[in-house]
Amino acid sequence: MAVRTAERPPTVEDLSLVLGLHPNTVRQHVAALEADGLLERDRRPTGGRGRPRAVFRTTPRGERSGWRNYELLARVLVERIASRADDARAEARAAGREWGALLADDRGPVSGEVQSLVYDVLTEGGFEPLASPGSAADGSLAEIALRNCPFRELADSRGDVVCTVHEGILQGIVQGPSARGPHVELLPRVTPTSCLVRLTRL
Repeated sequence: MAVRTAERPPTVEDLSLVLGLHPNTVRQHVAALEADGLLERDRRPTGGRGRPRAVFRTTPRGERSGWRNYELLARVLVERIASRADDARAEARAAGREWGALLADDRGPVSGEVQSLVYDVLTEGGFEPLASPGSAADGSLAEIALRNCPFRELADSRGDVVCTVHEGILQGIVQGPSARGPHVELLPRVTPTSCLVRLTRL
């Protein structure tokens, strides 16, 4: 953000020069950032008889609003699991289960069917799930197609770790320490654009 990286709190005119935008355009953006609580207005004396000029500085919230690169962090951790463990898939599943159990604890007692819980978690995670009933023939409780993978770039190169972590998270959520819940299986790329979660009776 141009305000955060400026050597001193800039004016609208300062920002206009740095960004190559018309001052009126800058004023609109600054007003929106002020309204969102990311910028605050201050005054800088002109050194003469004129009115002090309005300058802008970031708020504490605005200081934390820069670009993020969580994919890099995720890639570092995935590569660490893949290279350090004797059995990377077992390590990935264990890490996922621990995290899934923590997610389940955070939610507290859950009413309703386990399928609904899994569906909700997948929806919140951005997987765009589509549920269908299970089959009495194979003992499945439900099948849930995942139409989007939030981890696509990592899964393309390290699906052995990424998909196993995800499967472990789901297992940790539905089974917990008691392991009474259904069996959860993640089937990666059952079609070129989707994966499948299958819940079956133990």
